[in-house]
Amino acid sequence: MPRRWTLVLRDHADAARPVRAVDCHGLLNTWWPQPDSEHGAAKKWAMNGWPQPLADRLWVWSLTWLDDEPPETEPADLVGRVQRVGDHLLEPLSVTDVHARDYTAVLTEPRRIARSAALHTLSPVVSLARNYDGEDSFQAWPGPRLLFGVVHRTASGRLSGSGAIGAVARFAPREVAEPWLRRIDEVTARLRRMPDDSAPIRAAEHSGPAGRTVLGWEGGLRLALPSGSDGRLSADFGALLELVELTGVGKYTAQGFGALRVDTLTTGDDAAVGRRRPAGRDRRRPRSPRPVHAEYQEQEFDGLLFD
Repeated sequence: MPRRWTLVLRDHADAARPVRAVDCHGLLNTWWPQPDSEHGAAKKWAMNGWPQPLADRLWVWSLTWLDDEPPETEPADLVGRVQRVGDHLLEPLSVTDVHARDYTAVLTEPRRIARSAALHTLSPVVSLARNYDGEDSFQAWPGPRLLFGVVHRTASGRLSGSGAIGAVARFAPREVAEPWLRRIDEVTARLRRMPDDSAPIRAAEHSGPAGRTVLGWEGGLRLALPSGSDGRLSADFGALLELVELTGVGKYTAQGFGALRVDTLTTGDDAAVGRRRPAGRDRRRPRSPRPVHAEYQEQEFDGLLFD
């Protein structure tokens, strides 16, 4: 099943260089090595960004294991064992399991039935699109299809891919994955993309291996299904949102790029469903009239509430 852990680490070195993506990637290659024949293939893990300093030599880091088969090395087994990350000597002090739901549960019983959501980057997203001349070019305003990844069938007949959709194709049970993948294209085709004024999209540069610069984008955007969409579309959209937080977006997610936080949004009518008692059973006292400025604030928020 897909797993996610949050690690708290203590740094035992007075490091000169910041933590680098290539160093983190190298460490995880030692924890979870792949056969030589699969070395260039997509990894079975994703980093939720890179280790972030807290205070007093403490760091926090989130890691995701994407395969349905458990990893040979559990992060919890490394508590107390110093790990080298570039110039840093990081000792895991604690490991917290924050996600342990298999793909069948994610696809058939999503945690949220979503109509709209806001996506905010935690690390730069590297989005590339293929031009007509066959060259990859940077794209800073990706559509829903690019955000959630792609899936394809290999020459041997196996399903493969990248991103949230690719993870389902690669690791989910086939009897669950194939029907879901056949209908998920309708969801991504119906989704509407809107800017998030609180976190505008902006270009970002991040140092990569061998002194190269990786160009990405940071910020936020909103995705919404059209009004009147049925419950099946909303459930599949909710499953996509749960998956994309685990897998990340774009390229180099195994190196910490493309980490996202998802905030599910609902309209006022949707938020009321299932949360109000029937009129005959509601024994709460009526609220006093709200001041005028409260009405104004609600209108300014456009009627959207966090779920």
